[in-house]
Amino acid sequence: MQIAAFQKQELDFLRGTLDGLLSVSGKAGQPAFEEIRDQLDAWAAKVAVIGQVKAGKSTFLNAFLNETELLPSDVNPWTSVVTNMRINLPNDPASGASFQFYDEAAWNEILNGTTEIRTLAEQLLPGFDTALLRRQTEAMRDRARRRLGAQYETLLGTSHNYEVATPHLLQRYVCAGSASDLEHHKSAPGRYASITRSADLYLRLPEFQVPVVVTDTPGVNDPFLVRDEFTCRSLDRSDIFIVVLSAHQPLTEVDIALLKILAQQDTKDVLIFINRIDELDEYDTDVPLVISDVAQRLRAAIPDVEFTIQAGSAYFAVLALRDDDEAALIRDALDDGQLADYLRSRFGHVPADQRARFLLASGMGEIKRALSTIIDHGTGCRQLKQLLEDMRAEIAGQLFAARRERESVQLQVERASAAEAQAQLESDLTALTELGTGLERLQDSAALEIDEVVNKAWTALETSLNSEVGQFIHQQNDRLSDMVRYDRGESDALDIDLLPLQQRMDEIIRSQFDRARTATDRLLATCLDATLEQIRARFDDLDEGITLDQLPFDSFASTLTLSKRKLNIGLVKQRSWRFWRGREIDAESTLSAIRSLIALEIRPAIGKILKAFNEAQTERADAGKARLRVALRAVEAATAARKQRLNQAQLESGRDPARAAQQAHRMQSELEVLERRLQHLATHDSNLARASLAHAA
Repeated sequence: MQIAAFQKQELDFLRGTLDGLLSVSGKAGQPAFEEIRDQLDAWAAKVAVIGQVKAGKSTFLNAFLNETELLPSDVNPWTSVVTNMRINLPNDPASGASFQFYDEAAWNEILNGTTEIRTLAEQLLPGFDTALLRRQTEAMRDRARRRLGAQYETLLGTSHNYEVATPHLLQRYVCAGSASDLEHHKSAPGRYASITRSADLYLRLPEFQVPVVVTDTPGVNDPFLVRDEFTCRSLDRSDIFIVVLSAHQPLTEVDIALLKILAQQDTKDVLIFINRIDELDEYDTDVPLVISDVAQRLRAAIPDVEFTIQAGSAYFAVLALRDDDEAALIRDALDDGQLADYLRSRFGHVPADQRARFLLASGMGEIKRALSTIIDHGTGCRQLKQLLEDMRAEIAGQLFAARRERESVQLQVERASAAEAQAQLESDLTALTELGTGLERLQDSAALEIDEVVNKAWTALETSLNSEVGQFIHQQNDRLSDMVRYDRGESDALDIDLLPLQQRMDEIIRSQFDRARTATDRLLATCLDATLEQIRARFDDLDEGITLDQLPFDSFASTLTLSKRKLNIGLVKQRSWRFWRGREIDAESTLSAIRSLIALEIRPAIGKILKAFNEAQTERADAGKARLRVALRAVEAATAARKQRLNQAQLESGRDPARAAQQAHRMQSELEVLERRLQHLATHDSNLARASLAHAA
């Protein structure tokens, strides 16, 4: 099938329009359109595939990409590195792979941050079991040193690049590997995985009609919890999520918590794929029940969102793709009445070809069609809409500049004397210079106000999040007091569920962003109105193409709040002289430990949430400022053209009549060029306007 064929038409239309604009805009106008073309070439639909460990994500991705074993799916342990499949991106290599290693700062953050938590726990909570934290920290360091030897220090901050990507190569970089004695071999699985931050694979797949980046993430319940944050950060950069569930356990608390976070991001879409249906005892009758159960539980947990749910077996798809004898024997064994009944009941027909039967039962076709629809018509095309509006704004500015230049040439042609033409040029130049100065002052002032809003919002969010953490810790004080009062210190630990805190943090983040976005948009709109008003006070033909439509980040929510979900705090006991009563809870020491541990768990996430929040704010504000600067650049371009024409008129004044006739002929030719440019620009703008209306419809 063809994925995103409609979006390909949109891309082709925009590229063709840009080629036409570059050919008619003139030397001064080309850089702006070249910048937009670079952004268009870098555009890709960003799809993240996520789910719990053992949901079959890597097998799903192999099947989705029409591969049998590109991504390691049977290596134990599992994928531990964020892996990006970069499909059909224009400026990428045709094939190969690139693996980026942690730099020293990021690596130290992982190792030392975890060690700090462990040390504090040992100091404040005697007897507290820190085995998990110790394993995570020391295992990563020791494994990296044992595998890499002398390379360990020199690899940090570098990358490895290959022209061909093979399954064996990927195992060395993206699989956690094993603890075997062969780890020091260069070809061993997982040799570089401990220090690999991300992997990029370059693919050319004709099935995908547009550039797509498909991201494979470590499982959200990966025991290497320190990597959860990097998984969550990669999700923030994605437009579409495919959540892979296991048919055996299709919706856990972790899945629901993840889907709640994803569903809050209004500008993104979520697809759900229930995998491994082939492992159900009676999949021909059980699959509809599983889908119905998942849908009902999601409606109860997230009532405001309607999820697209598909089911299938990535294993079936891989079997259909394989050409070996073993796969043929397995297909023959599984190609039974149950498969036929499933196909008949779910799809209404049973294909005559055996491989076609397994492909249809795999569900790959359904999930690809759902993804194609989203890329074509959903949030996957949002950036293209923004680029379309950027193009219209640039056209409006260049139309303005071209009209000013045409007026200038026309005046020189029509004036009875060179002196009169020169005087008119000087007058126009003065007016344009004053206009440009006024617009620059206006936009600089607006930019300062917008920057102030962005900075205040960042500070306000930091204060609010820290306050919420403080209130949450205070609530644990109440719980601990109840334990002391009623349990008499019999419990050994206090389980702290971070989900309520995460939910409140999500609400605060969304609210603060909405407030800041509203303030920023108001300042942008006020400045744009004032800009256009100043221009129209002198010239009445500025087009309406400069708008603030389709700016990025209408809303913001971060999956970084998922980095940690639960804390288990061992209670500090104090020994009393009344030894027969046993050891009682030392409430103050326990509370001190709770405060310190929660702060250490949440503080890094808050810092990165603030960074992502600020990036989103800044990107929207910068996109709006860029639209405002189009008008200023148009005036500057008109001013520069007028200044050049004035200099030329001064040089040519007083020349003989024959030279004056030549100049008049040349200016007439310039008029014709400008007329054609105006016509072409207006035509392209009209075409883009119709495309914009089609998007809106």
